[in-house]
Amino acid sequence: MFLFLMGLAATQLLFGQKTETNTHKKDKDTLGGWMSKFYSVTNPKVSPNDRYVLVGKTYKRNNDTLLVFDTEQPGQPIHTLVKKRNTIFLDNDKILAFGDGKAEVLHLKTSQKKVYENVQRAEALEKSGLYFILDKDKTLSLYDKNDKLINSVSGVSQYTTDKKSKIFIAEKEENKQTKENTNIVSAILSDNKSNNNTHKKNTNNKNGGNRQNKAVLYSTENEIMKLELAPSGKYLIVTEKGQHSDHLQVTFVPANTDADQNIFINQNLQIDARSFNTAKDYKSFSGKADFATVTEIGNGKSYFIDFDKRISPVKEEMMEIWYGTDKNLRKKKYGTQEHEYHIWNPENHHSEKLPTNKFSSFAPIGNDRYFLAFNTEEEFNYVNTSLLFSIYLYDITDTSPYQSVFTASSNITGTKDGTYIVGFEENQGNWVLYDLISFAKNLPSPTIITEKGLKNPVFSNDKRFLFFESDNGLWQYDLKSQKMSPTIISKGKEVKIMDKKIQSAYTQYNARFELSTIDLQKPMLLKVRDKKNNLTSYISWNKGKTETLIPPIQNRIKDIWYNQDNYNKGNSRIFSIEENYNSPPVLYRYEAQSKNKENRKTAIFKSGKEDKVIVNQKQEILSYTNTAGTKLKGLLYYPIGFNPNKKYPMVIRIYQQQAESSGVYPIPDYDEDGFNVRLLLEHGYFVFLPNIIYDARGTGIAALDCVNSGLDQLQAHPNIDQKRIGLTGHSMGGYETNFISTKSNRFAAYLSGASVNNIIKFYFSYNTHFNSFDYARFENGQFEMDIAFSENKEKYFKNNPIYDVEKVNAPILLWAGLRDENVTPDQTMAFYTGLLRNRKPVIALMYKDKEHDLGIGSRESKDLNLKTLEWWGYFLKGEKNIPWIEKEMKYYQ
Repeated sequence: MFLFLMGLAATQLLFGQKTETNTHKKDKDTLGGWMSKFYSVTNPKVSPNDRYVLVGKTYKRNNDTLLVFDTEQPGQPIHTLVKKRNTIFLDNDKILAFGDGKAEVLHLKTSQKKVYENVQRAEALEKSGLYFILDKDKTLSLYDKNDKLINSVSGVSQYTTDKKSKIFIAEKEENKQTKENTNIVSAILSDNKSNNNTHKKNTNNKNGGNRQNKAVLYSTENEIMKLELAPSGKYLIVTEKGQHSDHLQVTFVPANTDADQNIFINQNLQIDARSFNTAKDYKSFSGKADFATVTEIGNGKSYFIDFDKRISPVKEEMMEIWYGTDKNLRKKKYGTQEHEYHIWNPENHHSEKLPTNKFSSFAPIGNDRYFLAFNTEEEFNYVNTSLLFSIYLYDITDTSPYQSVFTASSNITGTKDGTYIVGFEENQGNWVLYDLISFAKNLPSPTIITEKGLKNPVFSNDKRFLFFESDNGLWQYDLKSQKMSPTIISKGKEVKIMDKKIQSAYTQYNARFELSTIDLQKPMLLKVRDKKNNLTSYISWNKGKTETLIPPIQNRIKDIWYNQDNYNKGNSRIFSIEENYNSPPVLYRYEAQSKNKENRKTAIFKSGKEDKVIVNQKQEILSYTNTAGTKLKGLLYYPIGFNPNKKYPMVIRIYQQQAESSGVYPIPDYDEDGFNVRLLLEHGYFVFLPNIIYDARGTGIAALDCVNSGLDQLQAHPNIDQKRIGLTGHSMGGYETNFISTKSNRFAAYLSGASVNNIIKFYFSYNTHFNSFDYARFENGQFEMDIAFSENKEKYFKNNPIYDVEKVNAPILLWAGLRDENVTPDQTMAFYTGLLRNRKPVIALMYKDKEHDLGIGSRESKDLNLKTLEWWGYFLKGEKNIPWIEKEMKYYQ
């Protein structure tokens, strides 16, 4: 007999048991309430003078509470803001918070509070200290530093702001003569300057407030879909749609609100249309589109307009035709896109429409002359998990405008002014650098950067250097001398640049085209990770000199914040949120430039004070090698309340490399894949998380070797019962678990979720989740087989779990979501079928409404987590009276 449970059919068995032990009953009745006490703190925000800090108090299913702290009074929060997710400091001691339809202004020194109801959005004008509220009735109200109303406008459909002193709004105005509505774009000025022609207060203003500071900039009969302010602040970008048109119109409206250029509403609240000069005041472009995106180039030197039309796939009633030469199979699920591109240079009044007859897509890269041109059709027979492009440089000034720059890339970075671009060539494994000034001189010779392991390139603002992050320190390429060299920073350690500025240029189809820069006139903030010794630090690097901001610590640093302007003045404080396996998150303050090292670090708030047992939690980081000589690490967690005189069962969870999670504070919860470290520790298990590193032998064989090597390392551990060890994994970890179950006799039970079981069938499958063929995941993706099936069939045969399913010699619990398109449930059904055919103990849980995982906070997640505890309790601890398991196992007793 083999048990196959569909969805929640067995839930009544789980919760309706009459004969379960008191321990089980207590667990089920109290587990949810106990878990609800655990939370984390994240995302620190600090007042301009570094005195006040607010952090988010986050639960897995709730993250809308904020805690406010006075750093001069460490300990408890001075204020708690409930159901507030958006906050900003209005000044040194005043906060604007918004959420759940309410906004409030909190004065931290006096605890005075002003609350606004019926709120849709609340934002601040940072430069002026003013703030505004948009309510659900579409009235926008502007308030001064003393919370007094200074302006109010009704009927606001869209707005944008420069975040400093101006608000731009779109609203409807009725013409009293024609009774027709006109959509107008206006600027609300917060600096109390008004036009000479409207110096008198308009007493007939139906909107209330002082209307004299509202300047009308643009009028249209079209519906205004979107209102944006260009990054330079030079233009408002208005996206419009006609009532009976499939076209969008993008209009550039000068955002200059100087008195002599303002257009005001007259005394009768009507727009003076004669004041609009269409030739000078604005520029419009139109295209057939569902979306329009505008990218500013060179601080407003030119603008790139992309009209994007989405074409849904044709739904055939009887059949679909799949051609072997089809280059658009990735688009079958969501359809295709048609683009219309325009370039506009306001300085010389030049505009042009880019030709799409040769290349379907263009992307800006910071240069007003050159643009990336490419086709989004598949060119490489779907052997890569993400779409790669053959990319050309398009020159708008040349009669022969196209030159090839990258043969197979989707990762390109440029300078802000478009002088340099660098791209990663996937087929060669190298970074390729172009100087576009040399390109303009017909000297398009690229520089090939051959050092391996370099990632995330960042250009300096002065165009002197190109930096690369890596796992072996920070690397620096001199753009003038064309020499690459490692810096003296953190050789042998992972380095990340934390304060780089990134502007996205193109993000479709998993491509990453961006402008990434760093200002070397300011200190560079670097995160350094010493993986060998499990240490993390933050350093500042400025003109060749380094300064330690946070010394190497074993805590996991979740978040960091510091005011660079204050740092440059010599009085910076650094705030971090740190946690560890035996410590809930703590908010710290570092006196970065203090000479007294003992007093540099102060704990502002320690969360989880009710978690009394975690401080005694024990963890070991084990180092060992497998039979191939690969260096490995593994995390060993000891059970809560560990007694050195006892033996305990152990659960091993596998995926790929897990050692980096050593500093994570273990919060108990019903996790989406049924595995939660803390729940297992509380129930008296060792938990072991070994690293899995693949090699030429194949995915499954390498995983088996890595797990066996970890077990060998623990063989002599006096407190681990070697006869009571279970193995579990989800997704890739589920595949690894299934393969190991066919090769090993070291486990008492297995648990595998959403897993691949027949890699050859999977290899030849079309994946509707990723809209590509799964063979790419083997040849160039997660499975790392690195070779086609046709070129080494034996390697695939040897790493296929289903071929040895009859050799499984311990009970296995399988689960899957019947709506999973990532790893389709037929893979789980196949392994279940093989076990059933060979009379092996198996139970399969098939959740009918779930996908690759079971969802945050779902009843299915709760069901799986409770069943997981019962599964391990039955097979590793000898617990009985669990009917849904005994229904299967009674046939083997």
